[in-house]
Amino acid sequence: MLRLYIMRHAKSSWAIPGARDFDRELNDRGLADLKKMSNIIKNHPITPDKILCSSAIRTRQTLDAIISSFTNEPEITFTEQLYSSGLSEYIDIINSVTHAKSLMIIGHNPMCGSLATSLPGSGVEEELEKIAYKYPTGAISITDFSVDNWAQVKKGSGILQNSIFASQI
Repeated sequence: MLRLYIMRHAKSSWAIPGARDFDRELNDRGLADLKKMSNIIKNHPITPDKILCSSAIRTRQTLDAIISSFTNEPEITFTEQLYSSGLSEYIDIINSVTHAKSLMIIGHNPMCGSLATSLPGSGVEEELEKIAYKYPTGAISITDFSVDNWAQVKKGSGILQNSIFASQI
């Protein structure tokens, strides 16, 4: 059994004319939401063995704000691929993971929302509907896979267990 946590970065500032989107930072609401999410992570068994995080500023800040909430010390890899890739590349990235029973992706929309809705083939109906409607900033979905390795993960192969939205806390 493998577990995947998909987290969209927290709320960020609007783009500044002339500045790169990649360099946008979290805004006050995003930082406040991450305090709520940190408490949720502390009180739930959210314990990724490995974290793959986009190397964009706002995703790094999201990780920085929650990292102390984990009861374990996950291996962390930053990758620009999570900033600029499409759904099939996100799945390829997941398929390449080895030596982890639980994995967290910290990335961007629309890919985090697409990934969270395309990987589960079943799950808690209410949760499936919730993430299909909207995958807001700071959201985390939790999907389990009855497979032995990440290379076996594909669209429709997971079971959505839960989703947590900072805006609902």
